[in-house]
Amino acid sequence: MKSLVGRHTRTRGVGAVLAATALVLVGCSDDTEETATTSAPPPPTAADRLAQAHDVLVEAGSVSMTLAGADLPEDETSYIISAEGSGTMEPPAFDGTITAVVAGVQADIPTVALDGELWVKLPYVPAHVNTDPAELGVPDPATLFDPEVGLVGLLDQTGDPEFGERARAGSEVVQEVVGTLPGEAVTDLLYVGDAESDFDVTYGLVEESWEVRSVEITGPFYPPTTSTYTVTLDAYGEPVTVTKP
Repeated sequence: MKSLVGRHTRTRGVGAVLAATALVLVGCSDDTEETATTSAPPPPTAADRLAQAHDVLVEAGSVSMTLAGADLPEDETSYIISAEGSGTMEPPAFDGTITAVVAGVQADIPTVALDGELWVKLPYVPAHVNTDPAELGVPDPATLFDPEVGLVGLLDQTGDPEFGERARAGSEVVQEVVGTLPGEAVTDLLYVGDAESDFDVTYGLVEESWEVRSVEITGPFYPPTTSTYTVTLDAYGEPVTVTKP
């Protein structure tokens, strides 16, 4: 009888050890599964946010725009100082006013750009006239709204994007993304600048909506001077109609 009792005792002891081991393994398995299930994905990178902003801008289809230059060279005879207006992406078009120095004279120039053509109302001229942007030394403003090669195209070409400052602008919280743009991308778009040099760029992206609110580009637009052009975008998706004058 003692031998039988001893066997039962040892059996119960082994059983208890096995049961405890199983519980530990089950617990470890549950912890592993819980960790795998509850672990959060990595936060979006600056490049991710630029890609998101790219899609938001393209999907908007139309925006209003203001452009302002700073540290511009006064000895240049033709350059853009500022611009204000609205544009569409399909087709690329613009209707607004460009303030520029043309042949050494500063003027506010009502401008319409559509279907690859440009109409401007020059000082002392009663109506819009069809002209070639190259003759005025300015880019075709409709190009700025092209969904592939316009301003939105710069987002894809931004090198080494990183998050910058985060600040409140009125009712919006804006996250900066800083990076660089190849000179060729800038000169292709704005028709000015040193194509062999990089330009610094700072985007202001509105949190939650991820609209591009501002694009600030600094570099040798008019070498050797370092100048800055800042584009502000607003009124995403609001109806815009551009017609030939």
